Amino acid sequence: MKENQLFNKNFIIIGIGQFISMFGNSMQRFAFSLYILDLTGSAALFALIISIAIIPTIILAPIGGAIADRASKKRIMILLDFCCAAIIGVFSIFIYGNPHQILGIGVLIFVLSTINSIYEPTVRASIPSVIAKEHYTAGNSMVSQISALTMLLGPISAGFLYGFYGLQTILIINMLSFLISAIMELFLTIPFEKTKMESSPLVTYLNDIKATLKFLYYERPLVLSFLFICAGINLFMTPLYTVGVPYVEKITMGISNELYGISEAILGVGMIFGALLSPLIARHNPFEKIHRLFLLMGIGILGMGFCLTPWLMDNSPTPLTAYGFFTFFGFILMFFVANINIQALTFIQLQVPQNQMGKTMALTTALSTVFMPVGQILFGQLYDHLNSELIVIYILVTGLTFGIAKIIHHLNNSYSDVKQA
Repeated sequence: MKENQLFNKNFIIIGIGQFISMFGNSMQRFAFSLYILDLTGSAALFALIISIAIIPTIILAPIGGAIADRASKKRIMILLDFCCAAIIGVFSIFIYGNPHQILGIGVLIFVLSTINSIYEPTVRASIPSVIAKEHYTAGNSMVSQISALTMLLGPISAGFLYGFYGLQTILIINMLSFLISAIMELFLTIPFEKTKMESSPLVTYLNDIKATLKFLYYERPLVLSFLFICAGINLFMTPLYTVGVPYVEKITMGISNELYGISEAILGVGMIFGALLSPLIARHNPFEKIHRLFLLMGIGILGMGFCLTPWLMDNSPTPLTAYGFFTFFGFILMFFVANINIQALTFIQLQVPQNQMGKTMALTTALSTVFMPVGQILFGQLYDHLNSELIVIYILVTGLTFGIAKIIHHLNNSYSDVKQA
């Protein structure tokens, strides 16, 4: 049931459930990165594993969105959370007494990613169903803050638990987090109107996806253009975080697991502050001027590359000065990433009708991740082969970010001219 208040029962349950499950996932992701890099020391292998895991999202997210629009969102979330709990529980038993399970971890990440490709668009599509339109920006900001808070607490907790108790303990905690989230979702009340299928489920879902693309192409071209831009951005932006941060800090800088955890936590704080201030920033810098945030984000990326210059890196056996500046500019980057994500998501939700919301959110997820595997594998190779000249990567990405800002500025101006005409 949609209510006028932002903090109604359904929104609170979704928010708390998201925090619990995402906290467990954040711990598990951090522990896996430590585990793989400790065993292999290879950015390329690490990137390959996390890239393979993204494939289900690319293929299944649009179908997941179609399911979210035609099935009960509440039932989908409950079922998938219980499934994740069961799968992680089985894997935690399997890994006991069987160390060095790189392949097993890859399979687990792949399976969980497959489930998440349906779960994530369902949750995103549920938010507009339980809050009023005037609360969309604040609601998306709260969800982003929850995500950022798990980025803060997850790595710190995982760094401690991984060092003292190992990977299996973290898997058990993640299993419990999904189980608790599923139980909480039993108390949700989300509006659902069953839609009759005119053919088989697969054909119906594919027709839904085709209809959504047609709607965006003819009715919401700016939304569709922005979705494709997001796909291009993730080709080179996401690997800076998923591959670059762990590789630079663990392999290039050689810092401890504890310092790596602190750095990840500080990046999470950047997202929290970005999400907290996003409603204020949106008032003074609306979506029509979002290109400015891309320019500021590019400065953060360039600053991270500056930290890898020899005169900063070679000042001590463990380059703590470079580590401190690298983390600081990472904070700046994540601050503006959070703002851009919230403004973009709010813009899409305001432009798309409710009966197209799940499919559009799923299409957003699919297009945002379609180039991520290519980017992560490519950047894994770059980090391995340019380990003495890593600043080149950051200069290149900064230039691409500035170019994207110019394109977005042009699109917004063109769209404004069309509306005025």
